[in-house]
Amino acid sequence: MRKKTIVLYIVSILTLTMVIAPIVSAQPMKPLRCEVAIDLTWTPFGWDGEISGDIEGDFRITPLGAVFPGITEHYWEEWFIETAEGTITVYQEGVWSFKSFKFKSNGYVSAATGDWAYLEGARVHVRGVTTPFDGTPGASVHGDGTVWICGLVP
Repeated sequence: MRKKTIVLYIVSILTLTMVIAPIVSAQPMKPLRCEVAIDLTWTPFGWDGEISGDIEGDFRITPLGAVFPGITEHYWEEWFIETAEGTITVYQEGVWSFKSFKFKSNGYVSAATGDWAYLEGARVHVRGVTTPFDGTPGASVHGDGTVWICGLVP
């Protein structure tokens, strides 16, 4: 009887260890953090850029619309990021200040392929600043910013 109790105890401990260990050792996926450098292009109108950090590649920002209430631009845009591991498409809504030249936007990954497919639906946050822009068509404008992609699904 004592042998059965010891065996039952050992089996119970092993079973609990196999069930609990993966839960305890599983690490939540950390947000991806990237730096971006962008340049305004006039033909076709939009932004071309490079992304580095947790994601490395080139991207194009296509404006989808904008309104200008006061000293801010409220905009909607789509990012298409191309990497060696796949592509990421992001929908963003944001604001840009004509006074401070700072921008911030929030959105989500609307499509992703290859190694990035798991990002689909993740939240995207962008913060940055551009060089001054006086509204002159053809003017050179450069921006730098930080991108966070969060809410990843394992």
